[in-house]
Amino acid sequence: MRRTFERVFGLLRRRESEPPPLTDAGTAIQAHAEAHTALFERATRLREKADRLDREETPSESARNRARRAEEEVETGLRELRTSFAAKGGEEARKYFDREIARRYPRLQFFGE
Repeated sequence: MRRTFERVFGLLRRRESEPPPLTDAGTAIQAHAEAHTALFERATRLREKADRLDREETPSESARNRARRAEEEVETGLRELRTSFAAKGGEEARKYFDREIARRYPRLQFFGE
């Protein structure tokens, strides 16, 4: 009986000490964003410029295209990170990753696929 309790409580203690998948996802995304800061900043800067031109009623197709290409580069890197994250943690980890992406980068809607 004592062994059973030790085993059960040992498992519970081990589970409590493991970081939740959402924390792991946030850490992975943050590390990726820090490693690719210039890419994220470029995408943000180009999107802001395209949006500003649209608001000023001087829309620029080339500005929108540049912004979209920069966003696609960010998305490609995040998709690769998502694939490797899901390979390690399975479907549940992928869902946590998608949820964290949606929270941090609401413009990126492709993770709901």
